[in-house]
Amino acid sequence: MTDEQLAREQHSIFFTKQPILNAKRSIWGYELLGGEMKGNIYEVFPQQESAAGLCSSTYQGLQEAMNRGKKIMIGFDDLSILAGLPQALPAAYGVVRVLPGFRMEGLGIALQGLRSEGYQTMIEAIPGHQLPDEICSQADIIGFDFSSGRPDQAALDQIRKYPAQLLARGLKTLEQFQATRDMGFSLFQGGFFKEPEVVRDRKLGSNEVARLNLFRLMEEEEVDIKDLAAAIRSDVSVSFRLLSFLNSASFGFRQNIQSIDQAIMLLGWLKLKSWLRAVLLVDMTGKDEVPQELAALSLQRGKFFELLATEYDYWGFNPSTLFLVGLFSLMDAILGMPMESVVEMLPLEAKLKVALKRDADSEYRPLFELLDCLEDADWSTLETLTQKLCLDIGSVKEAFAASRNWADGFFASRS
Repeated sequence: MTDEQLAREQHSIFFTKQPILNAKRSIWGYELLGGEMKGNIYEVFPQQESAAGLCSSTYQGLQEAMNRGKKIMIGFDDLSILAGLPQALPAAYGVVRVLPGFRMEGLGIALQGLRSEGYQTMIEAIPGHQLPDEICSQADIIGFDFSSGRPDQAALDQIRKYPAQLLARGLKTLEQFQATRDMGFSLFQGGFFKEPEVVRDRKLGSNEVARLNLFRLMEEEEVDIKDLAAAIRSDVSVSFRLLSFLNSASFGFRQNIQSIDQAIMLLGWLKLKSWLRAVLLVDMTGKDEVPQELAALSLQRGKFFELLATEYDYWGFNPSTLFLVGLFSLMDAILGMPMESVVEMLPLEAKLKVALKRDADSEYRPLFELLDCLEDADWSTLETLTQKLCLDIGSVKEAFAASRNWADGFFASRS
């Protein structure tokens, strides 16, 4: 395949990347959930060439995850599995999810072959459907989708006879996570990790207070650049991170940037501002995996809102303001505090604070509904919602993909 063909194939692939957590709430891996329909099933790769194109590339989001030792799970139908498409994934990190509706003979043998090469396999148990023993016996992971209801005890007892890990999918709340963990599940997937695990009487540390003060200083209508540069210089951690980012290959400066003043002079304040916002947020999350994942998702949300507001400028939304709304939309989960408390500390006008609290009457509510569809792979609702909002679904997907790549690129430049 030529470079031009590979670029075209990769551009045609649309997916969302969902983390899978273990019982200790560390990230075990990621699943790519595709938004292209094929045979009444949503797939990541509607064409066979696309699988090899993406998986063999150095796509930065996947490569960075594998560099951290994380698994990559992708769904394949039986025809694709028998054709050997999953082998485009690196065996040490690849998890082959068998999509529902398989019919072809020889699938059990094919899965056995994949496992012998080092791949893991995942089968989803569907209520009311008996899974063939030859398939279940070749499963490293058996999943249940809790978004469609809790499996009965008989179904659980049936699959527990196999030596497979249990994956709880479609979890929306921390209560569901805790309940499925008590039921014996060891892997967990869904939007529950975006919920704040509220710590009673939580007090902000000096590091967090300093970052929020910098946010306030940055968002003033008339920013005093000298005062801001002095504030950044006085914070060793932020200064180091910012200069490291600016000196990374993604910027391509011929000379190293040695100071904050030089960075402002070369880039200009408006361009530097978006990067500084991101640096401050990331610096608040520490080194734990889930807060870092939330920070990456926050960056993606901010960029998505910004791109959408730029594309549909007749909405009258300010792209820079919307970037902030997306950036702060997971601060409750990052800080372990209710959003009602968080917004009082943020440099935002009242209507934006209302938006972050997901008020039903907020004019920004449809944007968050779009995000929910995209992040949770609710493709049918996404199509209905884009039509209702008079949006082009292709443009929405492009903005989401571009924002994901931008956020992944930001984190890649840190390493």
